[in-house]
Amino acid sequence: IEYDDTDSNEKAEASQNRASSPILIARDEGAVDMYFTRADQPRRYRRVRLASEGGIHMEWLNLPSAVTGESPERTADITSLADGRMVAVGNDNVLRTGELTIRFSYDGGKTWPDRRILDDHTPRAESRLFVDKESRYHIFHLRGDVLRHTIVGDDWALEPTRLHTQPRLANVVPPLDWEDQVDPAHDTELPVKDRPFLVHVRAEADQADWEAASHLSIPDEGPGVGAPIMTPAIRQGTQEFVGTSEGLYLRVDSASSFTRFKHHGVHGPLAESITGLALDSRNTLWVTTPAGLSSRNANGKWRTLRGREGLPWEELTCIAIDSQDRIWLGSTRGMIQYLPYEGGRQWFYRAGPRYLPGDRVEQIALEDEGGSLLAKTDQGYGRIEEVTRTLYSKAEYLEQRYNKRHRRLGLASLADYKDKTLEEWTHTSQPSDGLWTSYHVTAMSLAYSLTGEERYWESAKKSMEALYFLQDVTGIKGLVARTVAEVGSTAAEGMLKQDNWHEAPDPKYIWRDDVSSDQLDGHFFAFYSYFENVAQFDPIERERIEKQIRQVLDYILDNNYRILDLDGEPTLWGWWDPERVNDNPNNYLESGLYSLMMLSFLQVAHYITDDPKYLEHYRDLIEKQGYLSNLLLEKKHFPDELNHSDDQLSAVAYYPILQLEHNPFIRDALHAAARRHAAIEVPERNTLFQFVYATIDPKFADVEGGLRTLREYPQDRRFYAMRNSHRSDVVFNPRVGRFGDQVLIEVLPYDEHHFERWNQDPYRPDFGGNGLTEGSGEQYLLPYWMARFHGLLTPPVE
Repeated sequence: IEYDDTDSNEKAEASQNRASSPILIARDEGAVDMYFTRADQPRRYRRVRLASEGGIHMEWLNLPSAVTGESPERTADITSLADGRMVAVGNDNVLRTGELTIRFSYDGGKTWPDRRILDDHTPRAESRLFVDKESRYHIFHLRGDVLRHTIVGDDWALEPTRLHTQPRLANVVPPLDWEDQVDPAHDTELPVKDRPFLVHVRAEADQADWEAASHLSIPDEGPGVGAPIMTPAIRQGTQEFVGTSEGLYLRVDSASSFTRFKHHGVHGPLAESITGLALDSRNTLWVTTPAGLSSRNANGKWRTLRGREGLPWEELTCIAIDSQDRIWLGSTRGMIQYLPYEGGRQWFYRAGPRYLPGDRVEQIALEDEGGSLLAKTDQGYGRIEEVTRTLYSKAEYLEQRYNKRHRRLGLASLADYKDKTLEEWTHTSQPSDGLWTSYHVTAMSLAYSLTGEERYWESAKKSMEALYFLQDVTGIKGLVARTVAEVGSTAAEGMLKQDNWHEAPDPKYIWRDDVSSDQLDGHFFAFYSYFENVAQFDPIERERIEKQIRQVLDYILDNNYRILDLDGEPTLWGWWDPERVNDNPNNYLESGLYSLMMLSFLQVAHYITDDPKYLEHYRDLIEKQGYLSNLLLEKKHFPDELNHSDDQLSAVAYYPILQLEHNPFIRDALHAAARRHAAIEVPERNTLFQFVYATIDPKFADVEGGLRTLREYPQDRRFYAMRNSHRSDVVFNPRVGRFGDQVLIEVLPYDEHHFERWNQDPYRPDFGGNGLTEGSGEQYLLPYWMARFHGLLTPPVE
């Protein structure tokens, strides 16, 4: 709406003044009144009335000097009450004492006959006024970095106020509106549809299966060419090709003899030895050699594909092409699928026992175009099947398997199988059982809140009870056990011989000491998620969780932000005190993360208990100890150590506080820090961190990259030996990883290397395993249900 109700002189004057937004918008008998102040004359303000019939009326009004004073640095604020009165707040005239003054108007702001002078001296301050449902006046005065909150009750007595100091923050992260920031989201339309996708899984095969299908790959003896024939004859147009161990042979028509193709390399196959030939639907000839893959199009132009073009391994042994022009390549180090005419991902490396009985593939055959591939390897026959899945179907499978095979005393646990039948298994304790269990608590709490299905509530409750058990089993109020084992179980075998295991007050259990920040991070993650989605709606559950979070956090606060162990000494990594966080240079790498953790713990505890003492600690750590400034750079990267464990710990700490903190200044700082971290994680496609960040800024988070990781995350969670350091398409980082091992410069697809938990280094190329240990799957369940709950992903779409 534009309006023009000023003369030319006033227009000229107005053009020199800063435009302002309305300080009040009110309704009056169908009309809308907007009140504007003048930057150069704060006492003068303008009312613009938008009448119900569409007319616009404007008039200049004046506030008395007792409201605004004579200085533009003291700005008035106006609000309206339900009874029709208007209230203005501001400082008294500078010639007086500077008391805070409230004025009342009964005629729409034309006159202000009544006033109250409050004994609250805040000269030269900007004031804002709000009136609550109990008719109390809330006056906020901002002067520089100092914010004062005054509450005026019915008796005009001032309630106790608190002086808040806006902390100084290090100038180390760009503002949220910085124009040069790169947006990794690529305009992803949210929510993303959970459409079916294909995955490769290993299946069994025997000699009978092979004999039924291998006729498709048996070399055709064909006419003699003077060399051992390695491939069937393939016709491309009028020319016919056959591969031998000594070169490629061709003849121009059926009446001609085969002659050796003169070229190899740029204008021919990569090597003289030909191991496979196949023709696709576009009349392109594909040639496998021990040096890589070559192709010849219908016009006779050759192309070579090796490691730099994406071929994972160059020593190829055979080839098969299906009706959709999907190319399967056998090699001396596994199977490779290549999709030459499709966008997106084109190479799929299928090696190791996750996919094949042996890596040396001698021959391959497509099984009646049914999406299955048979392979004859040096260790027997194998089959790779294409299976259709959705992200939801994978989540359902993993949740069912979790409840059947991966609960130990309710805690998340790996399953160690007796043999390959997978019919018998045992559990062992792990140092971070509590952290992994918190993942499951949060996943199922979100699933229950979103769907209302009781099975998710029951699953979340079982996992939360397991965390409560860790919090109580030590017998020391507030001291959490790192993990626990039942006497006589496999998990407890030999543990009491170790110094860090102790008998519990309940003689049926033993517990492990030296609980760290990692485990506590998970406990508070679960506290928030379970309370927010489950416990707050049940009085008994609510009372229980309030009790538990109080005793855990109070134990830390009473010991100067430290966890004191059974011996009375702080645990190795159980500290968040300013002396270690701020004053010890050896803790530089942890300073930002530990600041974030403790602020998140306190925010969660205040939210659940409504106890102001937690908020007092929270404010003190921000205003006096600089914890908010510390966390701006909580993510350390080159040239500092790259710690992927800290990445997942920060995601777990960020999630609650990003949902709970509404102070604009603090929230913007958290937002900027999380955005910086999320941008660093983009090359890794770290689903957990991207989705945590997406809860507040989905347009900037790499949601599609995170979903791609979930699609690639194998449903079969067994630990297999996976080798990638030999590959032709990888480049090693000149810097070693955190533990001194060689790492890659780029992350491989997650279905081509072993990745169990978000604290692992995704740049590691190799992993050991015999397939007899199975992961529990909560690492997938957590980001999946977080995406569903926060509107990043739809239910499955047919």
